[in-house]
Amino acid sequence: MKYPQNLTYINTFVDGIGHLGTSKKVSLPKIEQIRETITAGGFERSVDTGVLKEIEAEFVLNEFSPIVFTAMAAAAKTANGISIVTKGSIFQSGSRVSVVATFQGSVDVDDGDLEPGKQLERKISMKPNRYILEIGGKEVIMLDTINMIAKIDGVDILEDLRSHIQ
Repeated sequence: MKYPQNLTYINTFVDGIGHLGTSKKVSLPKIEQIRETITAGGFERSVDTGVLKEIEAEFVLNEFSPIVFTAMAAAAKTANGISIVTKGSIFQSGSRVSVVATFQGSVDVDDGDLEPGKQLERKISMKPNRYILEIGGKEVIMLDTINMIAKIDGVDILEDLRSHIQ
């Protein structure tokens, strides 16, 4: 019998700048297809269009590190934005597995409310142009919106599209 998996810790870094903070929560992008509804054979049903929806990510930090503003300034100087890397550890049945998510893009910062006696919370949101998810050292997702690459478990589902239009 396997026990439930628990995420025991998450650290967030800005590539090339440093530790952004410990994360209270990281919302990974939803990978969704755009679908159209058709009527055929007396049924209405959804069909895939072969196009993926825009991806979004959010990081909720427990710290007010000034590095986020250093990162925003650096992102303003590049076309692709900055890289944010989150690293966590999944614990299950006595063993640990790493989970690493890498995002590239520009960021928005919401410092929320400052309330005495309350834990600090900073939200950083991003609409990444590149997203990689690795579990146990294996790349399971790699989305690159600029180069039209969508690898899911090593299979590039947009490879034929690129060959048709390039």
